[in-house]
Amino acid sequence: MLRSLHDYREIVGDGVLSEIYKKSLKICKKHIVHINSTYQGGGVAEMLPNLVALMNDAGIDTGWRILHGDADFFAITKKFHNAL
Repeated sequence: MLRSLHDYREIVGDGVLSEIYKKSLKICKKHIVHINSTYQGGGVAEMLPNLVALMNDAGIDTGWRILHGDADFFAITKKFHNAL
C-alpha cells in the first residue's frame, strides 16, 4: 500500500512531487473533509484511506467522516451519485 508521496518517487519523479508540495501550500491552512456513507465497502471507501494519507503527507490537513441516515436518505444520495 502506497501511503506516502515518497513511495511514488520512482514512478512520477522528483519534479512531480515538488509540484504537488508546491501546490499544496495554497490550501495547507485549510481543513479538507471527505464525506462518505461508509468507512467500509464500495469504491470511495476503498480509495479514501490512501487519499487522506497522501493529502496529509503533502501538508494538507485532511480527514474523513461518514454520514448517518436512513434508507430514504441513502436512496437520494445514490441518485446524486448516479447522476454525476
